[in-house]
This record gives sequence, structure tokens and C-alpha cells, in this order.
Amino acid sequence: AKVFLDKGCLQDGQSWLGGLVTGLMASMVFVPILSWTEHDQGSLGGLSKLGAGGFDRVDNFLLQLLVSMVLRDEAGAALQAVLPVLVGPAAEGGGFATFPFS
Repeated sequence: AKVFLDKGCLQDGQSWLGGLVTGLMASMVFVPILSWTEHDQGSLGGLSKLGAGGFDRVDNFLLQLLVSMVLRDEAGAALQAVLPVLVGPAAEGGGFATFPFS
């Protein structure tokens, strides 16, 4: 299977959004990694801070999710599924720690 990994496939100096949409349009499955680590870091930690303190910004992770869902619902689109994987921080000695919201 051919894999599009944004970190490895997007080119410096080129449109990030254009490269993302092109990659998603050529994909059958999108597997976003939803992460939450201490101090509200990771993709979900960033989402939890949107609009906090009157500060708002474009969140690239949220943008990826929204674009993938729109493309998935397009008739005749290659993208057929969005399958998120939820990961937490690494625990001491290996494995994963519990999630901050558990």
C-alpha cells in the first residue's frame, strides 16, 4: 500500500494546504493520530486551547480532520474512511500512560 505521511511528503516552500488536499484526495483511508500529553500538548491539547483567553488561530490538525471528512463524503472520492487512533503519553518503563481525561 502506498502511504502519504504529511511529515514526509509535504515539501518546504510549497502550499501546506494544497499538499494536504492532494494527498488526501489520492488516499483511500486517512488515519489521524489524536494525541494528548501532559500540559495539554499534542493534537487534542492544541484543540482544547482554541478560543482560550480571546486568542484564536487556525489549527492545522482540525483543518486536516475537516478536509478529510468533506472529501470522504464526496461522491466518487478515493477517500472512503477516516480512522482516528488515540494515543497518550509514554509511561515510564514503556507502554502508554492513562489519558488526562480518564
